[in-house]
Amino acid sequence: MRTPRARTAAAACVLLALAAPSAAANSGTGTGTGTGNIVVAPAVTTRDEPVTVTVHAASCRTGSASSPAFGETPLTPQADGAGGHATPAVARDVAPGSYDITVTCEDGRSVTRTAAFTVVNGAVRGGDGPAPSEGTSTADLVIGGLMVASAMIGGGVLWLRGEGREDRPAG
Repeated sequence: MRTPRARTAAAACVLLALAAPSAAANSGTGTGTGTGNIVVAPAVTTRDEPVTVTVHAASCRTGSASSPAFGETPLTPQADGAGGHATPAVARDVAPGSYDITVTCEDGRSVTRTAAFTVVNGAVRGGDGPAPSEGTSTADLVIGGLMVASAMIGGGVLWLRGEGREDRPAG
């Protein structure tokens, strides 16, 4: 009866070891996120880089978008007439963190999207977060690699220990 448990434990260790790097790599928000009528892309950026703010509302073809990260910028009407957009650059002196965006439409209404995008130190790889040279040290990579290797070795040991027990009588 120990064989199925050992194999299950080994499989769980292997899956955990394989899933941990994927979860860390995908913890970023990707190319853009949207709440209500405001969409921001990329959702993770660095200082002095542009973000695209798109407002999906016919009454918001013109107006302005503002954020502590880039100040106030005018909206330009979209070609399809379904709203407006702007492409402001994040200020050079902005601190890393999440920033809100407030859009004020031509009719005077305003909408704020909290934590609309995040500014990080370093370069961004596809919106997944900081590049290893800035956000992840060599020590972090070594520790992570050792954790994955130890999980795989432990799972292999459990798997091999359980292989010979199938033919033994329970005792």
